[in-house]
Amino acid sequence: MSYEVIMQNVVHIAGLSGDPGSMSHLAHLPMLARMAMTPDGKSILFAIGNGGIQRLDVDTRANVPRITEITGKEGKRCTRQTPERAVCGDRKLSGEEIKDLDFVPYTPAAAASSQPSGASRAAPGSKALMVILDNGSAVAVDVDKGGSVLCRVQLATKNSHEDRRELKDDKVLLISSDDRLLLHHLPPGKWCERHWYCGSLLAAGMDRVLFTRVKCREAAAASGGEGRPALACLMNNRNGCHLAMWELGDDGLLSMRTACKAADAPGACMDVSTDGSLVAVGTSEGDVVLLGCRPHLRVVKRFPRAHMVFTTIVTFNKDATYVLSSSLDASVTVNSTALPPPPDFKKFLVLAFLLIAILLMCLLQVVKVLKQRGMSTEEILALLTRRPKEEL
Repeated sequence: MSYEVIMQNVVHIAGLSGDPGSMSHLAHLPMLARMAMTPDGKSILFAIGNGGIQRLDVDTRANVPRITEITGKEGKRCTRQTPERAVCGDRKLSGEEIKDLDFVPYTPAAAASSQPSGASRAAPGSKALMVILDNGSAVAVDVDKGGSVLCRVQLATKNSHEDRRELKDDKVLLISSDDRLLLHHLPPGKWCERHWYCGSLLAAGMDRVLFTRVKCREAAAASGGEGRPALACLMNNRNGCHLAMWELGDDGLLSMRTACKAADAPGACMDVSTDGSLVAVGTSEGDVVLLGCRPHLRVVKRFPRAHMVFTTIVTFNKDATYVLSSSLDASVTVNSTALPPPPDFKKFLVLAFLLIAILLMCLLQVVKVLKQRGMSTEEILALLTRRPKEEL
């Protein structure tokens, strides 16, 4: 659905309600950056500027849908009204704009401990929201608690603490919550041997990496219904784009499980297949990279120069047999995700036997011609091995 269609529908809904409060929220909609549908399909979240998120409830039991603030500029705002209480508080994520967002199932540690051992980790309806900000940091938000921040992930190069302490290290990510602070060391890269002539070696690791896009791989698709859902995050730095798999634990903290470099150019867009086995990444140079997640994260196929300019959209079809990509020049490319068949070793063996047979036939023919010219076996061996006749 295009942005214009979304705007028309939202304006129509607000106009039907006749509520000035609903119409007042439309002032933020021209800054709409992203949208996401809740897992139950009852609400739509709109990411607006200045770290704000608005929720449009679609399934309201024949009532007029309303737009509700989840986060925003105001310091105090009622985010959810229930007969028991109203959840209020400071809901401003950041002064940065929201770049991307997606839902991930989440069960708090208290609720997870009360569940039986055979039950699913994520209770029905429990969910968190992974938000990517324009400054390259990530924020996990608990939607069921009125948008409270679970944790933040950002580089250790910015002063983000109240005590004004700075840890300047571009190879460390800070994972912080209200009561905990963890340091995640980014995986080192390999030394680039192509630049040995410049007098210094260049590292191609994940230093100074920034979040760009996020997609959730469900638990049922990630590992056959077992384990946690994984967050596929596209991360960029000066060395190119990387794909990292993150998980949201029961304690509300994010953790990186694995990572893989996708391309040398910055990544622009990303999509995950329905079964979670493939990830497609579009770059700023028009390339499309296909990565496999099973049994480990790796690049399985590349489509270089799929477009002449910046790739804007990349998506899979239902069964992930094709990947569609679009670019700024309004061109669309469809590529097959089928991998080339493995090499047939029987063919190589047949070719090797044929080559050996031809060489033997040539050698026997040479020996036959030499004997016809009167050379003995010792002389032929001496000729072939270039050794004196007396040594034989």
